[in-house]
Amino acid sequence: MILRLRKILPAFCALVLDGQDCHALTGLRSLGRHNVQVTVASDKPDAMSFYSRYCTQRLRSPSAARDPEIYGEWLLRTLGEKRYDALLFFGEASANVVMAHRDAVQALTGCPLPSPDAFLTADRKDRVMRLAHSIGVRAPHTHELASLDDVHALATSLRYPVVVKGVWGSCGHQVAVARDAAALRPTVERVAALRQTPDLPLPILQEYIPGVGYGVSALCRDGAPVAVFQHRRLEEHDIMRGVTLAHGAAGAESVDEPEMRDAAAALLRALHWDGMAMVEFRRSSLDGHFYLMEINPRFVGSLDLAVASGVDLPWLYTQQAAGRPVIAPRSHRTGVRYHWLLSKNVAQAFENPTGYLRAALGTLRPGVHSDLCWSDPGPHYAHLRAAAWWIREHRRETHAPAAAAAPSDLVAAPVAPAAPALAREATLEPEVPTRG
Repeated sequence: MILRLRKILPAFCALVLDGQDCHALTGLRSLGRHNVQVTVASDKPDAMSFYSRYCTQRLRSPSAARDPEIYGEWLLRTLGEKRYDALLFFGEASANVVMAHRDAVQALTGCPLPSPDAFLTADRKDRVMRLAHSIGVRAPHTHELASLDDVHALATSLRYPVVVKGVWGSCGHQVAVARDAAALRPTVERVAALRQTPDLPLPILQEYIPGVGYGVSALCRDGAPVAVFQHRRLEEHDIMRGVTLAHGAAGAESVDEPEMRDAAAALLRALHWDGMAMVEFRRSSLDGHFYLMEINPRFVGSLDLAVASGVDLPWLYTQQAAGRPVIAPRSHRTGVRYHWLLSKNVAQAFENPTGYLRAALGTLRPGVHSDLCWSDPGPHYAHLRAAAWWIREHRRETHAPAAAAAPSDLVAAPVAPAAPALAREATLEPEVPTRG
């Protein structure tokens, strides 16, 4: 009977973007294990997800980062040529393109998305800090600059070190540290020069919160959490140490922190959020409280740990996207550890070899998970190619004279993709968006 129904009923299909990203591979494997036919798209010919046993069809796409308009046209054309029950995106650039075509995308496939104003508030560090302060969520003391002349007036009144952040961009882009008043204006000028367009606001100035990074991943419907997962980072990029290659967390552990969960819920409720988001915090080593860092309006790199802890966010999201009932777990397993040995931070083996070796040996303990997948080993080919790239970059950083002379208060990072229209909007309008 089941076989007959499978022949009669149309197959459940999904389109996964950003197949070159490790968390896109997590989403692909999640859906594949639920017998979803998954088409994977990427602008990289050797994207790791292309080699997975769960990839039903490969699509080469334009680059969402370099050619967002062409990528948008390609995406709408692709969605119109075949029925997809759900669309999943994992990268910053693709998220911006999907949001820019929000109504057209949702007319063609299932894709829970917030309103444009809510997305903009989450994606812009200046606006999300204003939102946090307006609803009583702890956040670092933040100063916005109307002009570079404001830097001189603030320089002597700030407590150092001061973190200088561009208002748009992630993964370490446009983040630097000024350790004293003399370094503040040069640091602001350097970060401001990295803005994708001159109409973006100047960088914000924030107090430095010493401590450990945490995050709350949530699938929401109109601001109400459908599924929630929390984690803390075991190893992470720290701008105070001047790490130049490894920007993501190389290891993480599942946790349950009511203060952090409530703060994230308040922010997402104020935004009337639909779809996926990860609210990032830092737990202060001074007072033990959680301080908001940013909101990532999409799936993030800790997705493997969420699935391993019992919260299968890609599958839950896909069911919500397709209009199916979503039965999410009320809680998740805590104390589960995950180490990314290949897919994210091979660079850590060179920048912190002792930590990398400790993490690798730690995966031998029961209950510790890693991205080594013996049931789906194909993507490891792409992992090894990426490892070779990291090694080459590490050697360039180590031996290039320019790298040795680089200023210590500015973190070297690749230039972020061109900002889409949503990110370029520079208004200081409502901190709490209305329903979209």
